[in-house]
Amino acid sequence: MTNFEYHEKDDIAVFEYGDYEEYERSVDIANFVVDLSETGEFIGLEVIGASKKLPLTREELSEIEDVEIMIQEDEDATMVTIVLKKEGQKTSLNLPVTGLKTQPA
Repeated sequence: MTNFEYHEKDDIAVFEYGDYEEYERSVDIANFVVDLSETGEFIGLEVIGASKKLPLTREELSEIEDVEIMIQEDEDATMVTIVLKKEGQKTSLNLPVTGLKTQPA
């Protein structure tokens, strides 16, 4: 399940990847708010000031048609790759996320 919402007025992009019934906490990583499950798995991301932090304008973010999120994990880190699609074009974002499973709630 992948959901995407962009709130142009507030310039906030919200990406949902997992089941929020298992939500436990949020962690601020480099001005990205990462949502985690009870087991420390990535379930979502909120980007405040999205048009300043992502390589797209407010108008381009408003026109996103589809989003794909891929997760690659190893013992020490998680790489979250987000692919934004609009009008046949793709923009990829990579967010390395480290140490989340060991941080206190």
